[in-house]
Amino acid sequence: MRRQEVKNIILIEVDADEKRAAYLRGSEVQELIIERKEEPSRIGDIYYGLASGINNAIHAAFVDIGVGRNCFLPFSDYPHAIKKGERLFVQIAKDEIKTKPARLTGYISVPGRFLIFMPNSTRGGVSKNITDRKERFRLKKIMEELKSAHGGAWIARTQASGRTEKEIKSDGEFAASVWIQIEKEKSRDTKAGQIYCMQDFTPKILREMLNDKTDAVYVEPEEELEKAKKYLKQIAPDKKAELSNDAKDPRGLFERYGVEKVIRDLTKPSVALSSGGEIVIQSTEALTAVDVNSKGFKKKGSVEDTSFLTNKEAAKEIMRQIRLRNIGGIIVCDLIDMEKSLHRQEIYDIMKEMASYDRAKIDILPLNRLGLVEITRQRLEDNILEKVSVKCSHCDGSGRVLSPLTMLIRIKRHLMKNRKNLHAVSVNIFVHPTVADMFTEDAIDALAAETGKRIRIRADYKISEQEYEVE
Repeated sequence: MRRQEVKNIILIEVDADEKRAAYLRGSEVQELIIERKEEPSRIGDIYYGLASGINNAIHAAFVDIGVGRNCFLPFSDYPHAIKKGERLFVQIAKDEIKTKPARLTGYISVPGRFLIFMPNSTRGGVSKNITDRKERFRLKKIMEELKSAHGGAWIARTQASGRTEKEIKSDGEFAASVWIQIEKEKSRDTKAGQIYCMQDFTPKILREMLNDKTDAVYVEPEEELEKAKKYLKQIAPDKKAELSNDAKDPRGLFERYGVEKVIRDLTKPSVALSSGGEIVIQSTEALTAVDVNSKGFKKKGSVEDTSFLTNKEAAKEIMRQIRLRNIGGIIVCDLIDMEKSLHRQEIYDIMKEMASYDRAKIDILPLNRLGLVEITRQRLEDNILEKVSVKCSHCDGSGRVLSPLTMLIRIKRHLMKNRKNLHAVSVNIFVHPTVADMFTEDAIDALAAETGKRIRIRADYKISEQEYEVE
């Protein structure tokens, strides 16, 4: 089948409630983006806002942009001193995350595929992922020409490496034309509220995910496919990737390419490795901890070899899971101890290489002697788990519930303390079936003797394993 020939695929699936995109390398999902109608991402959108409050203690202003709660604007992210009540021209740099308000910046940026145009800034540069000195010099020279024509500052993104001067300048001209449109909207509207939506979902995904290795882009429904065609004609008219809705299969794109299963698996803390090992991911408010263990490692060899081979596979999977789950902040990885410094260096190199595929800013420290790797990753929006799942109502997200034996003891203690208030001859105790199984005939007889009541245990699946009712 032709689908098996395709190695790198972008999937875009849009409906009334949710917008989703995935990047597949072979059959493996490398990146996942989900936006909900109720929780749209506003990163990049431009607003007029009103400085509703100034907090000198934290060097920031709080700004009303006419949407949701007030946003956070650091003094350092605005070109001049801010006064309370002042009307501000701002861009959303980070979405609202849990209890943290959205973060704003006054330094507007217009992203293209290869360049970022910053019209009211003076400092540009080249992505640190581009290390070749000649290439960095070439890109700086091209950006100097664009600066002469349009002003502002320019940043060369990682994907600019190896692109022709024509491609890069074309991308720059496109970004400059977007800024001209923004300025028109800015002069037209002076009230607090949105001035410009930087880009619709489908074009935004193509701008960020499309690369030379992309073999196919599948988009549903048809109207989104037309948006994709129009956008690609603007920014990549020579792009050879297949672009269609892949309508041969009646199932949704995410279902037929296995992405739905990947989303379901993201709710599990453990990820099995093909070698027999596993990684376990646990997030807290402060940081995310990743533990690696060899578990059922299948190959024979020394302890050092087993540790190295497990860590080698785990390093790649850890970096993939970080991208998939969109984990931000501090991440501490506890790898299996290795004695050889060459092995530790190779694992570090693998993680650095995998990080180069990540569009978020990410820093990795070398393995220390305890086998720990510390990672910091840019957090721009909620991670995927926050979007697709909620805390368990039974365990409140801890992953632990009281054991049936503990529940048995609690119920007995409750009955003994309240036996004088139980006026009926019989007492009905409603519990979850797993707890009901703990009440053996001997346990019921002993409880009846102690309370002087006839005890009836009623199993009810509607009752949580953590609860019980006494009637």
